[in-house]
Amino acid sequence: IVGFPGETEKRFEALLDFIRETRFERLGVFPYSREDGTRAGGMRGQIPEAERQARCEAAMAVQREISREHAAALVGKKISVLAEEAVEDAETQNADIRSWEHGHSRNGNEDAATFEGPCTLARGEADAPDIDGRVYVQGELPLGDFSWVRITGHTDYDLQAELIQ
Repeated sequence: IVGFPGETEKRFEALLDFIRETRFERLGVFPYSREDGTRAGGMRGQIPEAERQARCEAAMAVQREISREHAAALVGKKISVLAEEAVEDAETQNADIRSWEHGHSRNGNEDAATFEGPCTLARGEADAPDIDGRVYVQGELPLGDFSWVRITGHTDYDLQAELIQ
């Protein structure tokens, strides 16, 4: 949570340094939300909403670069994935798989691959559904089963893969 009452610019910069040094594989950042009747809601040093949001976006920008580096390191490697949903070509285009953050599509990653024909939405063994990144696998996998895939590309938070025959 960023923008908690009393958070100074210096403390926020220290948080950004910590994120850079720690290099989290996964990190969620949220702006503080003032709630009337709570202890924090009555604290002095409330930070304006626009500044809280700006700090959240700045922290996620740092994490997005780290996530891209983690994902790039996986290209060419084999991982086991759980196939969850079959997706037709038109659906992947509408979902804009170039960058996906917490279930919301984002634009801006031109080097992501596009899939022709069906693909399967999957997740790695350590990935939580609807929270962590997805693995978009070219082709059809048996839903509900684990399969081995080779990572062929990535977005900010997701991986792209092909089935290993």
